[in-house]
Amino acid sequence: MPTIDDLFNPQTAKASGFAQHEPGLVAYVTNGFRDNGVLGFVKPKAGDRIFDRLSVVLSAFCEATVQIPPFVARGNGGSGLIVLEPKTALTAAQLGYIAAYINTTLKWRFSWSRQASVERVRRLEVPKVEDNPPVSFAVRDFLPPMTAQNPPAWTPNFEAFLLDDLFSLSPGDYHNASDLAAGDIPLISCGDCDNGIAAFVTVPADKVYQHKLTIAFNGMNTLTTKFHPYAFAAKDDVAICTARKPLRVSTLVFVQLMMNRERWRYSYYRKCFMDKLKRQSVQLPAKAGVIDEDLVETLLGATTYWTALKPRLAA
Repeated sequence: MPTIDDLFNPQTAKASGFAQHEPGLVAYVTNGFRDNGVLGFVKPKAGDRIFDRLSVVLSAFCEATVQIPPFVARGNGGSGLIVLEPKTALTAAQLGYIAAYINTTLKWRFSWSRQASVERVRRLEVPKVEDNPPVSFAVRDFLPPMTAQNPPAWTPNFEAFLLDDLFSLSPGDYHNASDLAAGDIPLISCGDCDNGIAAFVTVPADKVYQHKLTIAFNGMNTLTTKFHPYAFAAKDDVAICTARKPLRVSTLVFVQLMMNRERWRYSYYRKCFMDKLKRQSVQLPAKAGVIDEDLVETLLGATTYWTALKPRLAA
């Protein structure tokens, strides 16, 4: 089999930290698979290396994603990303085939104690790519049209609100999914994938909730917050959030966004529990201690897909 060095020019990315950038149109790629590794869209700074070819990007743990140019990639530390630029033009399907092979067959070789480096990855063997590999990229066909947005040019005023002041917080009703009969109701747990859905079950009507947030007490991503516009049941490893006063869907989604930004405070080794959660605060646009829901709506309206997403979340 050919090596990565046979097919690609492996290069270490170079870019300032994400928070140092202004909003823009160039994808900023970081570690992990969430959103295909894209942390956001920025205006590149002087000194950033901008990649202008369809490429495979490897994280410090050899997580492989395919990136559409132009993009910049995290490279301001010792675990900067590695960009594999093809020596000859390869299609997205061909690159996806190689990325899938790396993720399923090679990624296990790397960890915190043995991170990926250019010298380590260039010797890895990958399959010879076919002209038409069995890989399909149909996701774009299911997305609504992208509309250009002009983000507000001002900084809104944010204030801290205790979760316990905004919501009545209660644990879910079930401990073991295996104790429940199969059915049509999604059972929410502390996982991040599939919006937290762990199973589909049958439960009594008084144990079914809808249009509420759930917050994970534990798991790999403690404090993971999900909004559920559909009927659902919940395990006791998540908190169910019932608004003390009516809140718009846009406000609930914004709370979800801001809570997920706080997940760094907890981990599998530092779990959350109800008393901690009640003391957790969330930053929201506000005027004199009152959530500015009009401004929240404006901020979400400046994002790319909100006009397509909002009708799907409505009561």
